[in-house]
Amino acid sequence: MRKLMFLLVSVSLMLGAALGVAAQDPTATPVPPTPTPLPPVAFAQTLSEFTGESDNFAGVDPSGVTVTYWHQYNSPSQLATVTGLVNAFNAGNPYGITVNAIAQGNYNDIRTAMNNAIISGDLPNLVAGFNNDALSYDLDGAMVDLTPYYNDAKWGYAGDAGAELNQNIINGFRYEDGRLLGWVNQVSANVLAVNSGMLSALGFEAAPATLAQFKEVACAAATSDLTGAEGGNVQGFPIVADASQFESFVASIGGSIWADGAWNFTNEQSVAVLQLMADMYKEGCAYIPQERFGNTNDFARGLNPMALGSSAGIPIIMGGIESAGNVVENWTVTVTPPLAEGEKGALQLFTPGIMMGAGTPEEQLASWIFLRFFTQADVSQQWAEAMSFFPVNLTAAANLSPANPYFGTINDLIASDAVSIYLSPQQLSYGAIREILATGIADVTSGGLDVMEVAQRMTDDAAAALADS
Repeated sequence: MRKLMFLLVSVSLMLGAALGVAAQDPTATPVPPTPTPLPPVAFAQTLSEFTGESDNFAGVDPSGVTVTYWHQYNSPSQLATVTGLVNAFNAGNPYGITVNAIAQGNYNDIRTAMNNAIISGDLPNLVAGFNNDALSYDLDGAMVDLTPYYNDAKWGYAGDAGAELNQNIINGFRYEDGRLLGWVNQVSANVLAVNSGMLSALGFEAAPATLAQFKEVACAAATSDLTGAEGGNVQGFPIVADASQFESFVASIGGSIWADGAWNFTNEQSVAVLQLMADMYKEGCAYIPQERFGNTNDFARGLNPMALGSSAGIPIIMGGIESAGNVVENWTVTVTPPLAEGEKGALQLFTPGIMMGAGTPEEQLASWIFLRFFTQADVSQQWAEAMSFFPVNLTAAANLSPANPYFGTINDLIASDAVSIYLSPQQLSYGAIREILATGIADVTSGGLDVMEVAQRMTDDAAAALADS
């Protein structure tokens, strides 16, 4: 395995050299200019000194330690925000800890850098990623379990202190064996955008409250004579061959693709969603967008009644609506619908975070202190508002002053007892599962294959992926 990684590194270096030569070729595609950096966002918060006696880290002194943090915030606005937060911590923590935050590209770039760092042994103290990334790095002994830090009487959330955090979110990195291999610092949700004005024109009073109503709305839109931007014909629901879309619908009718230690797509709920997608596509009530983010782009142009996507894309939808001439005048966001009225719909949360790399006891404690700073109520609130994410801290969530009403609506849904919160399974094989699901959705819709045959094949392929993980 390690020889293969060295080979990949060598190939990457050769490709980089080749690209460097190509960049000097006047016929090559021009490299887009680097965006102008923005000044750091001002965070005025400081960190108070921790008091009491430590249960787990007596004698460990984090004073004067430098922490290396690899992150994925590359856009000017996001980089300005994370730089401002790090600057505030560096200037205002009582231990003289310095965080050196380094943008390492996107999540794929970070995975490559981490695999190289595992080989070299030169690990960052903190690194951004998803829960399956944590499991992957943990196979090489590169991850630190945060549970002793979380439970510590001095440095952590012992006793009632944990009540200030949304445990549904924290559990995004808590595994079946009880370990906590990451700290969620940004939260978004998979929400159903609904064109309320279009639904009203179709004779519906509100967003669909059941899965049957959902299909009814999609079919009514597809067979209507309504038009959107530039006179385009309104279509039905845009089906995206994506695991998150599938999982949200399955969770809303009480199911899961992971149960009893195995992936399963032949269970009642998974088959029902596959059959719904197949039927809607065959009946002309659904379509497959031909461009990336075509589902939400079409929604912004008034070309479909509903679209499912990440809350992080809401500002893009708002911009798209304005660019299309505001043909969408009244819209809202909600959860994927349940089977029957009165049952809980599901809200899938995306919970990437920060993982701690193995280091000295002093480096690890200093790294944890920075993670604690992230979830202070005042810090968490400003971070969430600046980044359009949802806070882990419950006080921050209650005090949000969002820039758009849709952000506030979703924040209320996250806190609502009438909504089920769903997190994707924390399994190393989840990346392979996403590909299996994408293929399966395409097969039962545009491919026209038998739903049960595809569901069984997906389950068999998933079992093989689990065995290989």
